[in-house]
Amino acid sequence: MNEPLYQWLDDQRAQQRQLLLVIDSLAEPNPVQELFARDLMHDYVNLYHATEFADLADIGPWLVALSEFEIARIQPLLDAPERNWGWLASADRVELPVLAQHWRERMQVDDQGQRSLYRFQDNRVIARHLAELAAHQQPLLLGPLASALCWDGEHWRCFDNPRPGQYAAPFEAAWLALPEPDRVVQEIHRHNLTLWLWQNHAAATARLAETRVLSDWLSEQLDKAEVWGWRSLEHLQFLLRYQLDPELANHPAWIPEERESPEMHFARLSQMLHATSTARDQLL
Repeated sequence: MNEPLYQWLDDQRAQQRQLLLVIDSLAEPNPVQELFARDLMHDYVNLYHATEFADLADIGPWLVALSEFEIARIQPLLDAPERNWGWLASADRVELPVLAQHWRERMQVDDQGQRSLYRFQDNRVIARHLAELAAHQQPLLLGPLASALCWDGEHWRCFDNPRPGQYAAPFEAAWLALPEPDRVVQEIHRHNLTLWLWQNHAAATARLAETRVLSDWLSEQLDKAEVWGWRSLEHLQFLLRYQLDPELANHPAWIPEERESPEMHFARLSQMLHATSTARDQLL
């Protein structure tokens, strides 16, 4: 399984390239904390800092420059690609300010007035996009990076950049036009709900994350919503908001009543939980 990994590392070493980690801090457990604990965070940048997404910096992507001698110290990450912690890259010279500008120009997606964030830090996303792009389109995505090594969910995939360089906006983001498989659409949906939790209920989400694996908790809530027939974004955000509240999460009113439609169920709960939380807040 790891033969392509070590072959890629040997190739980068032979070409005297510098190494870089692209870290997805939404992976569980958080790889950033692990890297700090191993004293590997000497040259790094959080890509949401100093941007309009600064309030999401705690869950944003990181670029971490590595020396050749530090590779052995990230072995736990290399041995567990299924954690989807991010991916590896190389450049003739890693210049973090240049790379940060490159990815910041690509991380925001504006689709018919709907803004979202491109999850290039997710190894599965970047591996699929690089695999499906034409050779002349890959440099626009990889920019100054000479090569990338990504776990695609099953295998390590190597992508050499045919023309490393700086490609400033505006440019054609061909990777955003690629059709998304159902599995990827579901992952994007989960990711957007996770971002919504952190952005709108950060304190409660942080408390929950101290005792639960957040992705497991989210799966439980989405399974519950599926059983109840709650599929709209309004329904899901309502469910997540009140399930975050320990005093309301196990309220008996959550159980659907006999012959109650999903809309009737939602309307009853919405009225009851809103009234309950308002009355409680007035007592505080």
